[in-house]
Amino acid sequence: MRVRAALPALVALLALAGGPASAQPAQKVWRLGFLSPSFSDSAVNSRRSAVAELGRLGFVEGRNLVVEERYAEGELERLPDLAREIAQSHPDVIIAVTPSAIRAAKEAAPDTPIVMAFAGEDPVAGGLVASLARPGGTVTGIALLASEGDAKRVELTTQALPNARHIALLASKDAEDRVTLAHETATSLGLQITTFRAAGPPDYDLVFPLLRAGQPQALVLGSAPVFFRDAQDLALRAAALRLPMICQWREMARAGCVLSYGPSIETLYRRVAAYVARIFQGAAPAELPVEQPTTFELVVNLNAAKAIGVEIAPSFLARADEVIE
Repeated sequence: MRVRAALPALVALLALAGGPASAQPAQKVWRLGFLSPSFSDSAVNSRRSAVAELGRLGFVEGRNLVVEERYAEGELERLPDLAREIAQSHPDVIIAVTPSAIRAAKEAAPDTPIVMAFAGEDPVAGGLVASLARPGGTVTGIALLASEGDAKRVELTTQALPNARHIALLASKDAEDRVTLAHETATSLGLQITTFRAAGPPDYDLVFPLLRAGQPQALVLGSAPVFFRDAQDLALRAAALRLPMICQWREMARAGCVLSYGPSIETLYRRVAAYVARIFQGAAPAELPVEQPTTFELVVNLNAAKAIGVEIAPSFLARADEVIE
């Protein structure tokens, strides 16, 4: 009888102490994969922007969010193995940067939602989604059509440097559609354009002597993760030839490009995080329309221009979103 009488008191004590009688269901911990062909040191700010935005949306790393990240360090052939490593952690969503990473993630985790971070090609033509409005599968996110951006930078070169009639394009080795459109744009503007290919510093050692010999009046960098990583090195090489270089991202202008034109990386990754949050909350990627950037930044590094004796058209400077002086 005494034991029975003690039971209610014991239950009450356990409840007060947070014991079994008061235990609550554990909060779900979400798992996010992050796969990039880039180098970890150049991708860290992008990853930070996405995770910070997810924290603002209620998914906080170290509390209810775990991030499994892999970087190919510029070696695209490593992406399938890295994607499989991420898949083994059973992520709820994978952020994949560039088409190569998207395809690797899709192959390694066919049933896992994948958020594209800047598919640099048409994702419909590339077979990644059925349509932009209704992706229809496990993939959605941001489509950044790199070929249109490269062509636009060719056009802007003629506006910033009206006297430039011969330009060079430095493209990655897998960018045929971008090169074609850039050449078509240059021809329509009456420009002579010469294309060079590079995949990293060993190729730069071969390309820049050819640029010196060819004497173009400007160098347009095609869209490529490796060029983003090597922006400062490329800017120094171009400056040694007194060759104005035109780049994609604001960060590249700050690294020494004479001008840049492209969307904001930070803004794009906030949008990527919004996709991830919606999928965590139950949305189906098949029904989340693919977005394209609507705002682009024009940045002029006037210091870099002056250092090589290049004058930027005043009317062009007036259009810039930022002038670095």
